[in-house]
Amino acid sequence: MRVQSSTFKACRPRLWTGRYARIPGDYSVFHLKFYGHQFWPSIIWSTEDGIGTCWALESATSIALAEAVESAKRKAGGSGGGIFTINEYGQVLVPASDGGGRRFLVGQVTDGLQFDNPFDDEAVIDLADDSRLQVGDPWKLPYVGFPFNLSGRNAIYFSRVDEDGRRSVFPRIQDTALISALRSIRRSGGLRFIVNHAGIVLTKCSVGSSGSNEDGWQPVYAGRINSRLWFDMESHDA
Repeated sequence: MRVQSSTFKACRPRLWTGRYARIPGDYSVFHLKFYGHQFWPSIIWSTEDGIGTCWALESATSIALAEAVESAKRKAGGSGGGIFTINEYGQVLVPASDGGGRRFLVGQVTDGLQFDNPFDDEAVIDLADDSRLQVGDPWKLPYVGFPFNLSGRNAIYFSRVDEDGRRSVFPRIQDTALISALRSIRRSGGLRFIVNHAGIVLTKCSVGSSGSNEDGWQPVYAGRINSRLWFDMESHDA
């Protein structure tokens, strides 16, 4: 495990109209849940051994992040807890709990967070650590990140939904190396992949011998984004 030094730079909650999406369910996002006597960042991890809550390790970053997310949730009319996301540029995005579709930018994380492992007291979960992985290796940590797509014609795109409906948004340049890596995992057809807050790219492949999904899907490592070929980092509306 590498030594991690993360930071969080908070900002006044600002309405976010940039790229935003999430995979339905509880497992691909971060959660702010009550822990002890305060709200605290966490991840819900579904494994073969069961479902566990991974709590962020105590640090100045975790404390500041929890305070910023809780403040935004309350200002948006919520109770303080709920889900939040961190995009591939470390921007922390908090959806309002009222279901109205508002989202807020509350700051930016550098490098990320570490979490405890509910299935192994001696292990630490570091979602930014891919130091021992090669393309196609199983990803044995929580599958948390923003969803993107690769079309059947090998174009990376983001499916954006706003007041004008759904449309495909493309990066500044198609990253052929990343496309090749994804195709080495799933050879044809459209596919969904995620990018986590450290820029790590993950997707899933069937572990069934017949190629079907009857035996489930295995998360696998597909590399990292190249920021020079990726979507621009977006700002916000004041």
